[in-house]
Amino acid sequence: MTSNRIKLTSPVISTRAEAERVLGDIAASTAALNAAKAKLDQRLTSIRQEHEGTIDQLAKRIEALSGLLQQWAEASPEEFGGKKSIDFIHGTLGFRTGMPKLKTLAGWTWDKVLGALDAANHFVRIKREVDKEGVLMAYGRGELDDAELRGAGMRVVQDESFFVEPKLEEQSGKIVTSAN
Repeated sequence: MTSNRIKLTSPVISTRAEAERVLGDIAASTAALNAAKAKLDQRLTSIRQEHEGTIDQLAKRIEALSGLLQQWAEASPEEFGGKKSIDFIHGTLGFRTGMPKLKTLAGWTWDKVLGALDAANHFVRIKREVDKEGVLMAYGRGELDDAELRGAGMRVVQDESFFVEPKLEEQSGKIVTSAN
């Protein structure tokens, strides 16, 4: 079987001048991208402002009407017939039971609760973990060296990443392409 695929090769930057030209293209493209995003943001803001009055009005109306329904539901438990919700023509209303959570009793604090449980040695969790920030600070101050870290099964690593920072202030309206 023969293959008719053409393999495209990526151009390689071989000189500093080519790198400068490509960086100029990135700077111009970034400036154009930022301008396009700003234009989009401006239009979105305009559209939001155009509709926010109506949206706020409707949201307040829905909240007020929902409050009226809640008052009715709380005053009319017999309408629920032992259920938590009622189906109507236009929707369903009811009460949802949330997830169980703990709260302290009046006059109690969580520290007081911890003391009471600690005395019974029951339902108290102690989480032990390596103080990574402390180790890094001690290493940075020279209090720990590489050998001591290795002895404890650790090492300090720093990743290096490539970056491109175009100078956008020089790109005011000028668009440069790599074909120029």
